[in-house]
Amino acid sequence: MALLAVVCCTACRHDAGRPRDVLSHDQMVDLLTDAYLLEGFYAVETQYRYDVLTEQTLHSYDSILEVHHTSRQAVEHSIDYYMGRLDEYKEIHEEVVARLEAERDSLMN
Repeated sequence: MALLAVVCCTACRHDAGRPRDVLSHDQMVDLLTDAYLLEGFYAVETQYRYDVLTEQTLHSYDSILEVHHTSRQAVEHSIDYYMGRLDEYKEIHEEVVARLEAERDSLMN
């Protein structure tokens, strides 16, 4: 009976087989949504001069990492992991875009 419970719990995991140091699907969606919002803000503020990274910009990225309880290394490792699984990465990206569009729509109304 206990074995059945373990099998069921493992089968239900969305990220089964993902290394422990890789952010989950949902964590990636949350983090990338915040990162894209920040990039959009700085793109407008710097008139799309992406080569202008100020101390404030870098601090803002560090703040996002803090909020999501992760590190740059974990994010880089996670991106590498999902780039090797393009179907999953595409799903993550589509969820990020949907969230950003929903936020845009709520601000426009």
